[in-house]
Amino acid sequence: METLTSVHTLELFPFFKNLPLGIIGLFAALWINVFFLRRITINFEIGGRICLNRNNPVGVFHHYFRAITYLMIVQIMVIILWGLALYGLALVKDPMDAIMFAGSCYTTMGIVTEVMPLGWKFIAIVIALSGLFAVALATSAMINMSTLFRRAWLMKHAARIESILERENVEIPDFMSVEETIKVKAEIKTTEKPSS
Repeated sequence: METLTSVHTLELFPFFKNLPLGIIGLFAALWINVFFLRRITINFEIGGRICLNRNNPVGVFHHYFRAITYLMIVQIMVIILWGLALYGLALVKDPMDAIMFAGSCYTTMGIVTEVMPLGWKFIAIVIALSGLFAVALATSAMINMSTLFRRAWLMKHAARIESILERENVEIPDFMSVEETIKVKAEIKTTEKPSS
């Protein structure tokens, strides 16, 4: 006699079959993101501050856009790794279909038709979760980098903006004046010099 519990127990078997790959894949995706994003932001911070010290705000812009490009490359790399894992485990027969499916799930676009075999559908949710966390990590990295980008932008355009504001008799309390920009630049130089 078949009971209601035994039917639901059979439905859970595919879930438990997906769990090891899901946990390993989620951990690997998050580890790769944290590893590379931290290095990208630190390199931007160092390169950006060097450019500010050399009175080169355009150099900060170049570092910023290069860092954003690297952030995108990391996401593409994780999508490819998810796709290769699906192909390597023979869950998807074509490597391009596997990468496209992984990318569709990772970006939560859902534009690719379901290619996973029966019993492996839960992996799509795990790939989507890893993508959501990756987007959150990359967004926080970009927001952290935007402070230095804004400072460089103000350094480059402060005199022009300040003259327009003075001409129009507009006062903005949080606007960084030319004098404040120079003060910030001096602070950056003093923090980078080692104390004896």
